[in-house]
Amino acid sequence: MGLLQQIEPIESSDAEICVAVGVFDGVHRGHQAVLHTLARVGEENGFECMAISFREIPRTVIDPFDTTARLYDLNTRVALIKEQGIVNVQLINFDDGIRVMLAEEFVETLQRSLGVRHLIVGERALIGHDLATGEQMVDIGIRHDTQVHLVPPVMRDGLVVSSSLIRLALERGDVKRAASMLGRLYERGGKVVHGKARARTMGVPTANMQWSPDLVMPARGIYATWAKLPDGRVLPSGTYIGDNPTFGGNSPAFEVHISDFDEDLYGEYVSVEFIEFIRADDKFESVEALETQIQRDVDQINRIFDSMPPRTR
Repeated sequence: MGLLQQIEPIESSDAEICVAVGVFDGVHRGHQAVLHTLARVGEENGFECMAISFREIPRTVIDPFDTTARLYDLNTRVALIKEQGIVNVQLINFDDGIRVMLAEEFVETLQRSLGVRHLIVGERALIGHDLATGEQMVDIGIRHDTQVHLVPPVMRDGLVVSSSLIRLALERGDVKRAASMLGRLYERGGKVVHGKARARTMGVPTANMQWSPDLVMPARGIYATWAKLPDGRVLPSGTYIGDNPTFGGNSPAFEVHISDFDEDLYGEYVSVEFIEFIRADDKFESVEALETQIQRDVDQINRIFDSMPPRTR
């Protein structure tokens, strides 16, 4: 379909526009810097602001064998972008027309469709099929009466914040490092379904959640988490991700235990925010040994929350 056919003009057809373009998977601190610059430039010039985001991760379209998982689903990503003060968010498909588009064609199309006056991009971004650098984008912008603003990368621990680094941190269970780069705790959730009730028989009832395999899941193990309930309550909890190796290792699970909680959550959507990794998933020699370890896990998680202020939302 191409870029021109996918972009919807904003309601004020004569408005001057500032645009930021990117996947924004994660809407991490680096993306936030781009979006904050977009909002600032728009406010300073009295222009409308728009964030254009690709539905897909482009490299997974270019390379069909690339199975990179997304950090968030589309609805969550759009909500996170809007939290940065950008009301107008447009999602477009990274189709063949866009895949082969050169950077200059890209800017020309934004001019034709939106009359873009300011374009905000990350300093390290490579734009278009020709992989134009930030400096080249500035030159292209000059030729098309569009000011290109280059946003420097955001650093954490001497490294440039990126979605790839966040995925790697989560895959290693380092949810604290992921949160540092995201600017928020990483959150995953799903609809609560019936499980095998093993945890209940061990005195730690859990809500078993479905999850999408298209999204990143932190490493298998036990975590201290905040549980976010459908009614808005946010409660201390412990979350297990694994395949129950003590019971044969063929029962993939994503389940959350909330202390002193016995309400029916079946069919509801519950999510958890990952605070701290407690231990890796492990196979125990007996169910009794597992029960003993689970109680230790619960005690450790409770100590973590004893040192934290309560949350209401």
